[in-house]
Amino acid sequence: MNVLLETILVSMRDAFLAVTVFVAAMVLLFSWLQYLTAGRFVDWIRSSKKWQPLIGALMGLIPGCGGAIIMMPMYARGYVTYGTVISTLIATLGDSAFVLVGAIIQDEKFLMPVILVHLITFTAAVIWGYGADMLRVTPEMPLGIALSGKSQHYDSTMSTIMEDESKVDVISSLPREQPGSISYNIIHSGYKIWWAVTLVGLILGILLIFWFANDPDYNPGLSLNPTTRDGLLTIVGVTGTTLSILLYGANKSFIADDTEASIGDKLHSFDETLTHAASETAFVTFWVLAAYLVFELIMTISGVSESDLASQGSGPLAVAVAATIGLIPGCGPQIIAITAYVEGIISFPALVSNAISQDGDALFPLLVRHRTASLWATFHTLLPGLLFGFILLGLGVDIP
Repeated sequence: MNVLLETILVSMRDAFLAVTVFVAAMVLLFSWLQYLTAGRFVDWIRSSKKWQPLIGALMGLIPGCGGAIIMMPMYARGYVTYGTVISTLIATLGDSAFVLVGAIIQDEKFLMPVILVHLITFTAAVIWGYGADMLRVTPEMPLGIALSGKSQHYDSTMSTIMEDESKVDVISSLPREQPGSISYNIIHSGYKIWWAVTLVGLILGILLIFWFANDPDYNPGLSLNPTTRDGLLTIVGVTGTTLSILLYGANKSFIADDTEASIGDKLHSFDETLTHAASETAFVTFWVLAAYLVFELIMTISGVSESDLASQGSGPLAVAVAATIGLIPGCGPQIIAITAYVEGIISFPALVSNAISQDGDALFPLLVRHRTASLWATFHTLLPGLLFGFILLGLGVDIP
């Protein structure tokens, strides 16, 4: 079989059985919890002024972008402080968190680094969020009163960006899928087939864990014979990834998956929850596949080994690049960065740097409402990303 074709098929199989099926279970769980608790936190968060940066950090820790996305319009309405926005964005790992969850399921060695990266991002979020509020940081004074030498009236709950309700409360007018369109039919009919294949894949993925445990040297061969174990793995994996790519393409969103409209829709319908969970997982699958293909093709075409790539991903440049990737809105590029750590390409300090710097999809609803606030917010996530990454690098902390 052609080497390129074999690389693609193996990447499709592994992306689905090693990542997608476990991500799907986690996405469905957290989507269901959001559905159960829809709208119950807003009034409590609004009244808990002194705890808001801490609450924002906790919301950011929720895997996926849903928790962080919920916080952004609350700032635009004046319910939470700008420091809360910053703490939320620092803490969130977006959909790339699911890649780490899948890594833990596949190999328990990732448990400690995943716990540590979340503890570090949470700590950085709380410190930076409360620090921003103490310095009275706003989009108009991004360095705060103490550092800018200026003074102005500061209301921690209303900030300075209140807009007309007609501009702020825009979720009802946000673009949605058009019923009857080709993309709508693909998503709302295809998700049922996707879930059926994913269920089979989940069973095979769990069996793979046991097979690897009993035989550490087991390496699934590429077979297209459905009557053999390896053939079944290939067919289910390739089929699941193909369906995921179809759902991803139908979403017409190549960097972000969650939108404020889709979050709002799934909070009020369990059918929409299932649909959105499938779409969100398909999004993750596409970018994980992209990462697998990039790494595999580099090694196949250039003859570079994983150890060669890893040697380039353990220095200060890797930390700086990982943090810079975090400036890109959306989860897609971040999934590639996180997958690079799982594959042993970049170091733990680089992982932390990207985890802190990235904003996931949560930056988009803020960008719609207040461009200046969103741009300065991503600047405030870049700084601690670089700081904590270089501190860990200087201390020689690296967890494979």
